[in-house]
Parts: sequence; C-alpha cells; structure tokens
Amino acid sequence: MSAEERTVYLDVAGKTHSLYKELMLYPPQGYRFTTTGGKLDGAFNSAGSTGVAHPALLRVLGKAAPLNLVKAWLEKLKRPPREAVLTYSAGHLVFRREPWVVDMEFVTQLTGYSTAHFRRYRRLVEKTLASQNCKKVICWTEAGQKTVLNNLNCEDFQYKVEVVPLAVHPKGFVKNYDHSGTTKLLFVGSVNIPGEFEYKGGKETLECFRILGQKYPGLQLTIRSDVPEDLRRRYAGMDNLRIIDGIIPWEQLDQEFRTADIFLFPTHSTPGLVILDAMSYELPVITTDVWANPEMVQHGETGFLIKKSQNIHYYGEDLIPCWDYHKGSKFMKAIGKVDPNVVEELVEKASVLIEDPDLRMKMGKAARERIEKGKFSIASRNEKLKRIFDEALAKEAPCAS
Repeated sequence: MSAEERTVYLDVAGKTHSLYKELMLYPPQGYRFTTTGGKLDGAFNSAGSTGVAHPALLRVLGKAAPLNLVKAWLEKLKRPPREAVLTYSAGHLVFRREPWVVDMEFVTQLTGYSTAHFRRYRRLVEKTLASQNCKKVICWTEAGQKTVLNNLNCEDFQYKVEVVPLAVHPKGFVKNYDHSGTTKLLFVGSVNIPGEFEYKGGKETLECFRILGQKYPGLQLTIRSDVPEDLRRRYAGMDNLRIIDGIIPWEQLDQEFRTADIFLFPTHSTPGLVILDAMSYELPVITTDVWANPEMVQHGETGFLIKKSQNIHYYGEDLIPCWDYHKGSKFMKAIGKVDPNVVEELVEKASVLIEDPDLRMKMGKAARERIEKGKFSIASRNEKLKRIFDEALAKEAPCAS
C-alpha cells in the first residue's frame, strides 16, 4: 500500500460475492479495500459448508429472522481494522459511530430480502440511513434505486441515494471471428449460488437448443452450471450439447467465453455480473426483459431482450422483486413450468444471430465497448466511487483510533 492510499473496510456478510472481488482488485485511485470476518459471517460460511447453497439457505433462514439486521446489531461494538477510514457495507446497515456507505441490490436486502421484515423494520432503516454517519446509499441499478425511493420515506436522505452500476474488468484479448466453423452458444450459471439452473433460465435454454439443433445441424451449446439429474436424462444424447458441472478454474471458463459466439441467458431475475462478463468477451446477449436487465442489454444494439413469461409474478407495483429461492415457493413452482412463448422468442432471436454473423459481431463489439469505455467500465464506476469516498471523508476522522 502506498502512503497516499486510504483504506476502506469492506464489510460483507458471509462469503465474499465475486462482484466484490472485482471491487477489491480494481479500487478507485487513492484507495484500497480490506475485509475481515465478523461474528455472524462465520455462521454464514458454516451454513454454506452443509452442502446447501448458502445464499439460498440464508434467504430461507431469513424468513424467521432479519439476518442482515442481526449482523448489524451483533457487530454494533465491533472495531473496524485500525487503518480503515471508511466502511463500505455490502447490503446491510451499520449501527457503529463511523462514516459508512452501503450498497444494495434492492431495498429489502437490508432486512435479509424479507418483505415482511422490511415492513416491520422500515422506520429503523429510514432512521439509520438518515443518520449523519451514513454518507451514501448506493444502488447497483436504476430499478434497485426505485425500490428505495418508492418504499422508504427518503425525505431526510434522498440526496444520498445514487446508482453506481456494477463493472467488470476488460479481458484484453482479440476475438476470433472465423465464420467458417460452427456457431457456439453459451449458458453460464451462478458460481455464487449453486442450484439455480431453472432460476437462471436453464430449462428454456435447453428447450431452445432442442429446436435450434433441428434447424441448424452442427450448432453447439455449452452449459457451465449444475444441471438437475432429471433434465440431464431428458436431454441425454442430444448432439453437440456439452454440460460442464460444478465450479471450474477461471482459465477454463475464460476459454469457454472466448470461443463462444452468442450468450443465451433467459433468466427470471437480474443477475450480478454474468451478463456483463459475457459482454466483456464481445458476445451478443439474449436475455429476458426482467427488472434491470434492460439497463444492461440494449435491445438491438448489444443483444436482444425477449418478453418475460406472463405466467410468473416477478415483482409488485413497488418494484420489489418476488424472487424466492425456496423450492416450495410460488415463484419457484412457476418458473419450473417452461413458457412456450418465451422459448419461441428465444429461438427467433437466436436464429437471427446464427444466420447473421456480421450482426452478432457488431453487437458483440458494441457490448465490449460498454464494458471497456462505457457505463459498466471500471473507470466509470471508480470515478463515481472516488467522488463518493472523497465527499464522505471530507470532514471525517479515521473509523478507529
């Protein structure tokens, strides 16, 4: 660390999500991040060691208690690292008397993604965000920002609420556009939350490929995800279908992205980074018009947006998502049934790109441009974060003596 760098304490709950690894590896100029585990973080990680996908498990446990608030309460007297001058909270409030900023996917993350807990503790959330110690409320997306503004009385802190889009680093490679070979489709499930194949649109992807395979002999689909055994059996023997199960070394996944032509991701939610990763590899993306996905994919320019299923309740008028990981929930039951209209449009848009290599090259280059120089670039994100950090510390002393 140089003498001019200031340390920001990244306060996470449990395992550090990959999006925060991007933050730690590529911090704003003049800053560095450090992180340590807290009392509840160890319990979060232990839950993940049971063999159950721990973020999903935590959302289930969160129905009984507002886990993100529990963490904040338990760590009210916790001392941040001595060198830290600011706390960056990942999705939870901070009750300590120190300067802090918080980021979030959407507003109910602050109470463990539970709408019931959010309603119960709404006034506490408002009071804490309005405190002089809270310097900024950072939302990943415009949709996420709307959940804050629409569901909280922001009169005393609306000026703090700001969108800072997620970002991924440039990949620094030359895309090979050899159109003489076969076209390769790619689907990549979450490495942070296993067991989400259906949640991310895996069923629709498989059914789309079944239809496309009959239309375009030699077409390939590679899936990097944990695929349920019943689906493996159903699609076993399909030509040119390759399934890579579990977590693989980044070098191998990097090669899959580099050699792909089209990224299929008909997800039922807005993901963290995978769409941006695909864009950084110069891939046109086909995804669903759900929540904040249109903020990532520009329809007709960097890929295609397809209509979401009319059979699924994704979010209410307040824009708070109804995404529920519990297998017995209405949401999970609904996404278990493939909507033929979604598959039909996915096939249609994929066919356009398969048949027009020049268009997919144009879209892929535009997508990569947004990652390297545009809205989702590290430079754009860090310009915003540096300003936020500088303003937060303008008249502040270090977090701990």
